[in-house]
Amino acid sequence: MEFVRTGIDGVDGLFSKNGYPSGNSILVLGGPGSGKSIFGMQYLYKGATVYDEPGIYVTLEETPQKIERNMAEFGWDVSKLTEEGKIIIIDATTPRIQEADSDVARSGLGMDNLIRNLKDMVEKNGTKRVVIDSLSLLAMQSSDDFDLRTNLIRLSVSLSALDVTTIVLSEAETNEIGTSVFPPETFLFDGVLWMMLDTNSQERRLAIRKMRGTKHVLGSYRFAIDDEGIKMKA
Repeated sequence: MEFVRTGIDGVDGLFSKNGYPSGNSILVLGGPGSGKSIFGMQYLYKGATVYDEPGIYVTLEETPQKIERNMAEFGWDVSKLTEEGKIIIIDATTPRIQEADSDVARSGLGMDNLIRNLKDMVEKNGTKRVVIDSLSLLAMQSSDDFDLRTNLIRLSVSLSALDVTTIVLSEAETNEIGTSVFPPETFLFDGVLWMMLDTNSQERRLAIRKMRGTKHVLGSYRFAIDDEGIKMKA
């Protein structure tokens, strides 16, 4: 079994094999300000610049231009990587899709189109890493919970068949996920990572709630977001 390194300082060491299994689909849960989007883009950026693994970022909220501008704050030249084809940003936001003319922009209009366009891009570009931001917005495009879960299973199975390792970001409604609260979506993914910002102490923490295919540490661990992105604290 091959293992994928996030490249995020201190995160890989939380796993017994210094990374999680290749091909896994991983749910990253957290509230506002917890660092989910930074985690997702840092995973793609390190993949493209350190491990020579091209990536795709599917955005259902922010524009590609805003994502590139936000990530530039950490010294990550995402714009250059998109020009080189090492990172592709798919704008899957419904209002913008309806105004766009390009096939790439329309790729998020419906799960069938999203899966088909992801498959085409993965095969064309040799993509190894995918980030979807976010499950919360994807849920709004589903008619009900059953429809959402069915689509998530289809998406997860399709991406696993393409041998890509996927991170799906989602908003958490509580800090008790994985301890006393178990949302249905946590059972649909190979791994669940939880990120939290304590508004009282202003301290951020990360925990691995599950990860199929490898052992990992238990408990929650402090991390910081500085000028270079996410770093675990001692």
